[in-house]
Amino acid sequence: MNALYAVYEEGLPGFEEKYFDMLKAGGSKHHKELLAPFGLDASDPKFWDKGLSMIAGMIDELEAMEA
Repeated sequence: MNALYAVYEEGLPGFEEKYFDMLKAGGSKHHKELLAPFGLDASDPKFWDKGLSMIAGMIDELEAMEA
């Protein structure tokens, strides 16, 4: 989940604890509940923009390595 990684990169306080809580929940909660502690909502287009921005950054890095 690139949007979740972007939140990690932004330095959200308590990220690790929230992440472990999400993992502990497994499939017992809806994705909306799992993402809420990170300030993410998969129904919001900004969620997808955040994830796609991470991918675009990775592509830019790869292209820079080829040059």
